[in-house]
Amino acid sequence: MNKVYPDNIKGAFILLIASVIWGSTFIPQKLAMDFWSPLQFTAIRFFIGSFVLLFIIPIFGISQKLNFKSLFLYGTFLGFFLGFAAFFQQLGLVTTTATNAGFFTSLYVLLVPIIGLSLGIYPHKTIWLAVVLCIVGSILLGIPEGNLSLDKINIGDIWVIIGSIFWAVHVQVLSFAVKREPIILLAVLQFFFAGLILTIFGIFFSSEDLLSFPNFSNSYIPLVTLLYCSVGSVCIAFVLQMVGQKYSPPNQAAIVMSTEAIFAAYFGWLILSEFFNARIIIGSALIFIGIIISQIFPLRSKEKT
Repeated sequence: MNKVYPDNIKGAFILLIASVIWGSTFIPQKLAMDFWSPLQFTAIRFFIGSFVLLFIIPIFGISQKLNFKSLFLYGTFLGFFLGFAAFFQQLGLVTTTATNAGFFTSLYVLLVPIIGLSLGIYPHKTIWLAVVLCIVGSILLGIPEGNLSLDKINIGDIWVIIGSIFWAVHVQVLSFAVKREPIILLAVLQFFFAGLILTIFGIFFSSEDLLSFPNFSNSYIPLVTLLYCSVGSVCIAFVLQMVGQKYSPPNQAAIVMSTEAIFAAYFGWLILSEFFNARIIIGSALIFIGIIISQIFPLRSKEKT
């Protein structure tokens, strides 16, 4: 059997674990907005993630030969798109629900193959079927009462949609970078530059938000939410994404990561008492069917050729 098959399944499983973690972080991200500004919270958690991983490098070691120019360029580019993707998502969470944020973020599942087309990357035809299933599933997950109406979309949803464009570019570029650069070093650099770029942006456009810190003596929530999102989402989930994308093509990776919307809905219901009904179960099933289609049929086609 072609080795690509088990590697692809391994990548999908790793990405699924990352999606569970991301789905759970929508809750602390939303709670954090009562204490932090979106820009401040996002920049600090990337700095924390970068510095934590910096101390882990000696444990893993670096075996491959380094191209510092390439590593720096990838780190800067990825950091830019990752930083603003996370910032717009965080900004959206000020006024939208955790469930809606999960849904609108998952729109990058459609944008990733479209961006791929512009780069001359043509996905297997079944990928488009999988994308449609994931989008329909996400609609069932994210739209209250089953009514898809533009007048129900608020400014927070718009910010999250803008963020999904940045997520899509990040997924495509990351698929190239992780095959060329050591993952742990690339992670440190992209997280550092994400924090740095957002800090520079804040200095010029929102210095008050950047420098106004919460009072940690009045509540443990600001620190706990920041640490969970820094360690859980950044250090663990984003690194798992990088490892998973080393084995899984970007289109399939985006489809698997759309399960983030499922876990966001589940945790939103479990912790914040957000809506959870039969539509969410059906939507979740459609997304998982899309994942199965995206993983099985393109690879069977490869094995026959």
